[in-house]
Amino acid sequence: MSLSHPPRPQPPYPLDTPSDGTLMPDENHHRSWRTGTHTKLERKDIYTSGPYTFLSYFDTVFLIDDSAAMVEHWDAVGKLLGQISGVCAEHDRNGIDMYFVNHRPRGYYLYATIGRKKERGGYFNIGKTAGDACDNCDNVAGIFRAVRPHGGCRLDHRLSAILDPYMEEYIRRVKDGVQQAENLRPLNLIVITAGVTDDNPYDTLIETARKLDFYHAPPYQVGIQFFRVGDDDDGRRAMDFADHGLAQTLNLRDMVDTVTWTSEPGELAPDAVLKVVLGAVERSIDKPV
Repeated sequence: MSLSHPPRPQPPYPLDTPSDGTLMPDENHHRSWRTGTHTKLERKDIYTSGPYTFLSYFDTVFLIDDSAAMVEHWDAVGKLLGQISGVCAEHDRNGIDMYFVNHRPRGYYLYATIGRKKERGGYFNIGKTAGDACDNCDNVAGIFRAVRPHGGCRLDHRLSAILDPYMEEYIRRVKDGVQQAENLRPLNLIVITAGVTDDNPYDTLIETARKLDFYHAPPYQVGIQFFRVGDDDDGRRAMDFADHGLAQTLNLRDMVDTVTWTSEPGELAPDAVLKVVLGAVERSIDKPV
């Protein structure tokens, strides 16, 4: 007996995702970060000591799409990831974190049976104790080589696994006191994907933006950079709408940026690397929310 699968959702995906019931600001909801209670990052901070210095203000997390749609791009993604992650790891004192859509680290399912799967959901603090950028790249490359793309792409499911705990911690700190919230480093999430998903990738983006707006978080508290590979038309439309249409349509903060890579494997130009690692957070610096 064969099992039938539900049809793949088509972009631009439904935007009527229900809130959890606690965050329902109306169209006149005033979205502004609390002036005077946060050390506001400014554009001058970006290039203080070099083009990537600004990364030191953020925790950088990678989410890699390892679905079947990525098979033909896998070698190129490995090379691109090496370039991008090396820059990020060099400037993140805690090291970078790395998740995959399908792959789980060894021990994940054992930890899941005792309710601790978050502790094995990804690879954490990569490069924290390494001496230089080359060591950091080697660590990332070793992890990447052990993964083979397969299966579907529940992108929203994995976005939720990363963003929901972060927002829970942010909200807990806000409730404990503004100073506690200020001490949580902003998140720079870089997603490498073909954009061909089996769920609605907007659900978690919408809910995260709603929570950030509701709690008046700074505009750069969460930045999500989609690095899209390949030329799938559905993937292009989905990512383009996440970048250009989502915030405007729902009157939410603009925390998403998209870069498309369709070239042959090769070196990214320095400006392109900068765009990938800072795109979503950099353009939010001057924006009131």
